[in-house]
Amino acid sequence: MKRFCLILLTFLVLAIPSQSFARDNITDWYIKNFESEIVVNKDSSLTITEKITADCDNLPDKHGIFRILPAQIYRENNQKIKTPITLISITDFNDKPVNYSQTKSTIDHTITWKIGDPDVVVKNENYYKIKYKVENAIIFDNPKFDEFYWNLNGNFWEIETDNFTANITFPSEVSQTDSYVSQYTGSFGSKNNDLAKYEWTADNIIKVSSLKTFKQKEGVTISITAPKHIFTPYVPNFWERNGKYFYPIIPLFILLLSLYFWSKYGRDPKINPTIAPEFSIPENLSPLEMGLVLSDGTLKTQYISAEIINLAVKGIIKIEKIAKKGVFSHEDYKLTLLKTVVSNLLTDKLFGNQKEVTISSLKNKFYENIPSITKETSKKLAGKELLVPRSRKFHLAFLIMGFVFLGFSPAGFTASPYLALSLFISAIILFVFSFLMKQRTKKGAETLRQILGFKLYMETAEKYRQRFNEKENIFERFLPYAIMFGITELWIKKIKQIYGADYYATYHPVWFYGATVGAFDMKGLNSAISGLSSSMASTLASSPSSSGAGGGGFAGGGGGGGGGGGW
Repeated sequence: MKRFCLILLTFLVLAIPSQSFARDNITDWYIKNFESEIVVNKDSSLTITEKITADCDNLPDKHGIFRILPAQIYRENNQKIKTPITLISITDFNDKPVNYSQTKSTIDHTITWKIGDPDVVVKNENYYKIKYKVENAIIFDNPKFDEFYWNLNGNFWEIETDNFTANITFPSEVSQTDSYVSQYTGSFGSKNNDLAKYEWTADNIIKVSSLKTFKQKEGVTISITAPKHIFTPYVPNFWERNGKYFYPIIPLFILLLSLYFWSKYGRDPKINPTIAPEFSIPENLSPLEMGLVLSDGTLKTQYISAEIINLAVKGIIKIEKIAKKGVFSHEDYKLTLLKTVVSNLLTDKLFGNQKEVTISSLKNKFYENIPSITKETSKKLAGKELLVPRSRKFHLAFLIMGFVFLGFSPAGFTASPYLALSLFISAIILFVFSFLMKQRTKKGAETLRQILGFKLYMETAEKYRQRFNEKENIFERFLPYAIMFGITELWIKKIKQIYGADYYATYHPVWFYGATVGAFDMKGLNSAISGLSSSMASTLASSPSSSGAGGGGFAGGGGGGGGGGGW
C-alpha cells in the first residue's frame, strides 16, 4: 500500500503542468522558443538568423507577429551610429516563404517586418525564421581591444518569451582565452545578470541561454572583447560620407530645373496688362467655359450651377422648386428639359433619356460625370487656343513634388538640420513654380484679360447706365456669370441701383417656378438663387461616403535588438 501511494504521488507530481511545458489562461501571443544564430564577420557585419516559435493558442483574430529593429544606435555623448539592415528572407522553419510587409521609419530609424496575412487567422504554434544582415556592429573606440556589444533579443518586446538561446560565432582568430565577456539581463538599463547564463561551446562560439521567462521589455545584452586588427571598420557609402556637402546643391538644382521648365513650358506671352471694362461676354463663352478659362482648367462646382441656370435663362430647361413635404425633408428642385439641344454635354449628362429629373435624384451619381465634363470642355477650349492642356499637368506635377520634398523635410532633420533646411527650401521653390507653370496661349491670355474686364463691368455696372440700358434683358443674361464669379448678391444690388426698387415689386424670373415664386424683392431673389445654386453645387458634386477600419502603427526602437509583438 505504501509503495502504491508513492507511485501515485509520483504520477500526480509528473502530471501537474508547469510553466516550462504549458501555459494556462493564455490571453495574448507569447514566444515559446526564440533561437538566434549570430555570425560575427570580419567586416564588422552580423549575419543573424532568428527562429521564433510563437503561440496564440485558440485566441480569435490573430494573424502573426511583428519584429522591429533599430537601424541606428546611440552611444555615449548621444553619438549616433548607423547600423544598416538588409533583410535576407522571412520563412517558416522549412524555408517556405511567409507573407510579410516591411516598413522603414526615417524618423525613428527603425525597420519593421509585419509577418502574417491580414486575411488569414492563425491558431496555436506558428514558426517564423527571419534572416538578415546588420552592418557596423563592432566598436573600435578602445585602443586596447575591439568590442561586440549587442542586445541579443531586444528589450522592447510587447509579449513574453519562455525560452531564449543565442549562439554567437566569431572568426577563428577570436578565442575564449583572449576575450572578456560581460552580460546584462532585465529591463532597459538594468545591470543584473539573473535571467540568463553564457558558456563557451567552442573556442570561438559562445552560447547564451535564458534561465527564466523574459517578461515584456526584458532582454539580454552581451559584451565580448576581441584583440585589435581582427575586424575591419565599416566603410560608409559615398552618400553617407559626402552627403552634407551636397545639401546646398539640392535647392539650387531644383531652382535651375524649375527655371528651365518654366521658360520652356510655363512662360506666358506678353500682352497689354491693362484691365478695362468689357460690356459683352468675351468670346461668347458659356459660364462653364469662362470659368475654366478663368481658373486655367480647374472646375469649380459653382461653374456647373451657373451653367444650369444659363440653360434655364435661354429657355432650354425649366427649374421648379419643390415644396418641403415634412419638417425634416430637404429642399429640392425639378429640372425639365424644354428643348433638345444637339451636342450639349451637360444636358446629356443631366437628363440622359429622361425629360425630367430632380436634383436629389442626382446625388451620389452626377459627380461621376464631372471629370468627363471638365475634360471635354477643356478639349474644346484648347481647340480654340484658349487653354494649354499640358499646363494643368505641369502645375500638378510641381505641386506633388513640392509636397514630397516637404514631407521628407522632418525626416531629413534626423540626419542633418542642413538637409532638412535644404529639402524645405526646395519644397517652397516647387510650390512657387507650380503656379507659374500655368501657361496660357496669347489668345488665352488676352481672353483672360477680357474676362477680368467683364467681371469689373459687372461689379461697377451703375457707372455705365446708358450702355446697360442699350442691351435687352441684360440682368438675366448676365446672372449666370455673376454666379460663376461668385458675385450674385453684388450683381442684384447693382441692378437694383439701375432699375430701381419698384422693378422688383413685380419681378420674378420666367425660368424659375415653385413655392416661393411671387413678389421677389432683392433679398428674396438672392436667397432663392443662392439656395438653388448651393443646393446644386453640394448635390451634383457629392460622392458616396465610405467607411472602413484602419490599423494603427507599431511603436518601437532603441539600441540593440529592438523588439516586437503579436497582431
